[in-house]
Amino acid sequence: MNRKILIVEDEMVVQLHLSRIVEELGYEVVGTAADQDEALELAAQSRPDLVLMDIHLASNTDGVDTAAQLVQKYDCAVIFISAYADQATVDRTAHVGAAGYLVKPFTQAQVRAAISTAFASHGRLQKEQQRTSSLAALLQRVGGAVFVIDNKGRITFANQSAAELTGWPVYKTYGRDFLEVLGADQESDRMRSAMAQALTCKESQSTELEVIDLQGKRRVFEVAMESLGDAGTAEGGILLRLGQRTDSPKAAQPTIPAIAVHGPQRLFGKGTRMVVYSHDTFGLGHLRRCSALIKAVCARHPEASVLLITGSPMAHRYGMPQGSDYVKLPALVKVEAERYEARSLQISSESIQSLRSNLILHTMRDYQPNVLLVDHSPTGSKGELLPSLKYLQERGGCQRILGLRDIIDAPAAVTSLWRKTGVYKVLEDHYDHVVIYGNRAFYDPVVQYELPASVAQRTRFLDYVCNEPDKAEETVSARDPRPMVLVTIGGGDGGADTVIEPFLAMMHRYRDRITFRAEILTGPFVDTESEHRLKTAAEGLPVRLQTFIPSTAALLKEAELVIATAGYNTTTDLLAMAKRALLIPRVLYREEQWLRASRLHDLSLATCLHPDKVNPETLLQTIESMLQDTPLVHARKKGLPLSGARNFAEFCATLQVTG
Repeated sequence: MNRKILIVEDEMVVQLHLSRIVEELGYEVVGTAADQDEALELAAQSRPDLVLMDIHLASNTDGVDTAAQLVQKYDCAVIFISAYADQATVDRTAHVGAAGYLVKPFTQAQVRAAISTAFASHGRLQKEQQRTSSLAALLQRVGGAVFVIDNKGRITFANQSAAELTGWPVYKTYGRDFLEVLGADQESDRMRSAMAQALTCKESQSTELEVIDLQGKRRVFEVAMESLGDAGTAEGGILLRLGQRTDSPKAAQPTIPAIAVHGPQRLFGKGTRMVVYSHDTFGLGHLRRCSALIKAVCARHPEASVLLITGSPMAHRYGMPQGSDYVKLPALVKVEAERYEARSLQISSESIQSLRSNLILHTMRDYQPNVLLVDHSPTGSKGELLPSLKYLQERGGCQRILGLRDIIDAPAAVTSLWRKTGVYKVLEDHYDHVVIYGNRAFYDPVVQYELPASVAQRTRFLDYVCNEPDKAEETVSARDPRPMVLVTIGGGDGGADTVIEPFLAMMHRYRDRITFRAEILTGPFVDTESEHRLKTAAEGLPVRLQTFIPSTAALLKEAELVIATAGYNTTTDLLAMAKRALLIPRVLYREEQWLRASRLHDLSLATCLHPDKVNPETLLQTIESMLQDTPLVHARKKGLPLSGARNFAEFCATLQVTG
């Protein structure tokens, strides 16, 4: 099969020169592109095996970013082309995994060598990825305490059960000698001999191992060993499963070692360590709400420390106030109701959940929080918080707070899921307080979601949390005599097809009747194909289309009308700053946005259109009608209270913390 090569280069002479060389070498040139958009479009059509990528492209696009997208989507090899071969250039391309470099000017011999090397190295990489994927799948099926060691006895993998059995945190075991972690100095020679035999034997081996654990107790393990990879090579390794012999002294069940916290109690403030866990699998709402709460806490309690744990890929785009920082988890993306996968890493959903859960647990152990605020999901994404909640319960000395937005989903869906997954028991056993980011008069989740009486007694309503803009954000764009309509779909994981595309279609169809201009925010998570389609549709229209801005405050204040989905943060921002709001709720996966938008419509605080009823004609009629309406400034002041972030900071001031 002929290898397919895509050339991405903005200099026409270099394009032609490379095309000729590649074809003379016997490869197929599937296309030439000058910028990112052309490259992505051609790659989607041809799925190249290799891309020759110039670092600096036309239209102010970046070859490194383009290459990263192509590698992620099509698993192709990349050779970068540059006029320079300095270290800074090499460093910029390191994260893409470049298979080679060509420095201009180049010869046919140099191109031949680079391409040959690229295909060889990429083949080895694909083989290793397949091996890693197979190993990960195998480890998911293996129960109990599991280690993987290389052919020198160093640990390359340990699961949580292994950590609990040995008393070592998982992350501290990597790279260490297996026998050191087990504390098996007395039997080192015998065990190393058994491991060496396991490396060269196709059948499973088993032995017993007596160790002295970290507490000085004698323990006897049954060790089963199985060879992995090619025996005797650098890739060789051993899968070890440990079971504790029933006649050896032990506790009833291995548990995560907990450090009991003792000491006088004091009010939340100086020296308090708070963790905020952000449920972040969809859009920006959870991250933005947690950011608003952290800012309020740090402003009210400047001598406390707040650590955010989040997997949002946009965490770095939001400034953290003095006294706070964040730990970044590998990101997730929702693929269907209650099903999540890794957003960027090429690993299974089970592997990403295990990885995140371990990272959270070890953060709790090292940071030792006095207060934990959990956003939205009582057990974390797919239960990833449960080991940490268990650890904090055993350790003691931590006030555990669950923060819920008022509307989660249709009551029947929530109560059914919570019964099925044991959430009600988690609420009773693991949380000292529940705070609702809402107002009982608008929606009462205590009643709707049937919270047990013992939990309801520990629940308080804080009012709605909105993002209060800084003074520097209160400027508006250059004035234009036409009224401005702002269109936004939050993070961009949904809403492009139900909100932005119908709006642009309306602008095209009725361009002679349009008397306004538009600002459109697609959100940072909009997929590349949709973003390209929207940019094409916006050409020639009085529209500015942007992917992401850190704060929408200035645009919200300037807009005569905002058209938006009905996420929690979007609607609270609208109520705080916008003049008029048309909500087109996202109804994918759950009914949360429809319930919120309908309720606001009933209270005359917004206009609501179901996405099934959105088309160019109904949109224009609704917009023209709303632009004639009186702004809702006075109605808003009598509407929903928006001081939830400040109220949360005041609530923290009442907490008694230990340690």
